[in-house]
Amino acid sequence: MKISFFNSLLVTGAVLAAYVPIHALPNRHALPPAMATLSYRPVSLPRAGPPLRLSGAWVLTAGDPRFGGLSAMAIDHGHFLAVSDLGAVVRFDPPSATQPRAFITDLRDGPGPVGKKWSRDAESVVRDPRGRGWWVGYEQRHSLWLYDKSFGRPLAAIDLDRPDWRDNRGAEGLVAESDSLLVLAENGRDGMRVGPAGIKRLQLEAGTDVADATRAPDGSIWILLRSKGRSGISQSIAPLLIDRKAIRAGPGWQLPKAAFDNYEGMAIAPLPGGAWRFWLVTDDGHRFMARTLLVSLDLADPPETTKARRGTPGF
Repeated sequence: MKISFFNSLLVTGAVLAAYVPIHALPNRHALPPAMATLSYRPVSLPRAGPPLRLSGAWVLTAGDPRFGGLSAMAIDHGHFLAVSDLGAVVRFDPPSATQPRAFITDLRDGPGPVGKKWSRDAESVVRDPRGRGWWVGYEQRHSLWLYDKSFGRPLAAIDLDRPDWRDNRGAEGLVAESDSLLVLAENGRDGMRVGPAGIKRLQLEAGTDVADATRAPDGSIWILLRSKGRSGISQSIAPLLIDRKAIRAGPGWQLPKAAFDNYEGMAIAPLPGGAWRFWLVTDDGHRFMARTLLVSLDLADPPETTKARRGTPGF
């Protein structure tokens, strides 16, 4: 009994050491855009529970110091697009590529000096609903920035005016609507709709932390949830339900993972026959016990209330 309790304390301490926010990582100089060779190494994970089926899991490494800390992910013309908590944008090939590569560039303009984690902590990304480029949500300096399609030039910036948010508890989920953006805070309690009429605060009932959010092929919104405990980090995905009073997480499905894996990015692609593929990426947190992991989970029969129509196959 004592040994079991001692081991539990060790795991708890390791989890906290791996994921307690670091307030000041070493500053870095801005680097030029670069193409890096990307390595996919297959790994084993626990079996996914129904209705999900684990279809692939890989540890990713690349020959560039900016590859890591990936905090949000989207799919763009057959490639993955991710932003990092050190202010980099990473476009990378899927595991099906013959010679996978990653194109990495810095977010040179943003809320504060380039090269400082405190001012370039990008945590969410979504395509602009008007087709102008990409919106990026920042923590620490809680704001949304619109960049052109190459992320080379900022087009607009919005201060979210949330002095009540803690430094590391900002805009983790970002979803585009017809003329606005839906922002979900990491604390799982706050939501915001940002649009032409300004900022409207919403009540969010996630029940735990939010790590990311994205749209499914049928237009429904799904959220990536996270909780920490003595056995490590547990995570799930759930539909986002919206009514007049609040926005809330529906019933969730647990995700297969190791204790220190921290899923922070999620995208959903259609598969033939109406199935979906959930793509997940982990944030290694620049810490020695974590890793950058890409995982694919297939959902053969999406829920009736959100079932996708026949769509273009994903990858």
